[in-house]
Amino acid sequence: MQPIHPSGLFTRAKDFFSTPKGIQVNLWISYFIFWAGAAAFMPYISVYYESVNLKGTQIGQLSSIPYFISMVSSILFAFLSDVSKQHKTVLRLCALGLIMVMALFPTAQSFASFLPIVVMYSVINAPFNSIMDQTTLTSLENPQNYGKIRVGGSIGWGLMVLVTGFLIDHLGLGLKVIFYVNIFFLLLFLINTINMPAAKKKQADQEDNPPTVKMIWDMLRLPGFLPFLVMIIIWGIGESAIGNFLFLHIQSLGGSSTLMGIALSISLVGEIVTFSIADKLQSKVGPQKMMLLSFLVLFAWLFGLSVIKNPNAIPLFQIFGGAGFALIQSGSVAYVNARAPKALGTTAQAIRGGILSGLGVGTGSLICGVIYEHSGSVVLFREMSYFVIVGFIIGVILYMNNQRKNKTAKA
Repeated sequence: MQPIHPSGLFTRAKDFFSTPKGIQVNLWISYFIFWAGAAAFMPYISVYYESVNLKGTQIGQLSSIPYFISMVSSILFAFLSDVSKQHKTVLRLCALGLIMVMALFPTAQSFASFLPIVVMYSVINAPFNSIMDQTTLTSLENPQNYGKIRVGGSIGWGLMVLVTGFLIDHLGLGLKVIFYVNIFFLLLFLINTINMPAAKKKQADQEDNPPTVKMIWDMLRLPGFLPFLVMIIIWGIGESAIGNFLFLHIQSLGGSSTLMGIALSISLVGEIVTFSIADKLQSKVGPQKMMLLSFLVLFAWLFGLSVIKNPNAIPLFQIFGGAGFALIQSGSVAYVNARAPKALGTTAQAIRGGILSGLGVGTGSLICGVIYEHSGSVVLFREMSYFVIVGFIIGVILYMNNQRKNKTAKA
């Protein structure tokens, strides 16, 4: 039996990742690696800010910067990717840039010194979601299977947020370990882009018109599109309370960093399950009802956190939490994918992501920072739960009005 040479293994791996199954595996791994790295950084950065004596308002301001800047930069990067068809090149440059930014974070010790670093992070981190989402949608034979690929990110997040909490408590490096872990996964992401699928050539050949700014305007003017954007802004504002202040809430109740990681990891159970069945949900109820359901889940999550007094009970409650994000993500991605011009697929997803995770969560971060500093985390979660349920009621009214218009148009 002849030995298998490394070159032979590389060729066989390359051939495998060119098959439909291999493409799905690569994209699943891409989400896993990227969100595993993000899990080491994003949930713990507010705790890191407080560890260097920043105030609640300052934490809210720093936390809001990535969302507002990425709202613009993600769209610009995505439009550039659509025009140039160089999606992988953009991802690689951004990964290299993030590695350098992560290396700068531990050097900052004041609000002023954090500002330029956070701005750089905000610009460079922007295009990952939209490019990966659109690459997945165009690579799958059935775009409704998006959730089954995106669940790789949920698993990566769930595992590493738990591991990172343990490393903070036991490795001896303190909270600075969050930057080093992120750098490690960004290096893995760079390697994984070697086999990442490029934009489909047949799709590019079928496009009669290249992407233009007018096409973006025409898309925004589609019936129901602006109300859709308003809804995801409301959802993002509500979710920002959990995304930016959950760990500070656990800390205020006396919980450890390990407990923080456990709590967020367990929330991923609901997210993983929901992403796994997102195609079935979409076929049964449609994207809009999926988004409405996400509001009810988020309300229950926020209100439950506001009444729990024992930090050790939070992980048990968290199992239901992550389902809300999976519902809003799968539903909104499908909604935009069905309406956007194919030539603007990445740009359309960037607008969706920029409005949800940019304008929505960014605005929420500022609001939540003020509420947290003056009233604490319990009041913050309770008031945000009321805000979200009002958003649900508005969403139901908009949905019913849209259904009535559709029936009138058909008649």
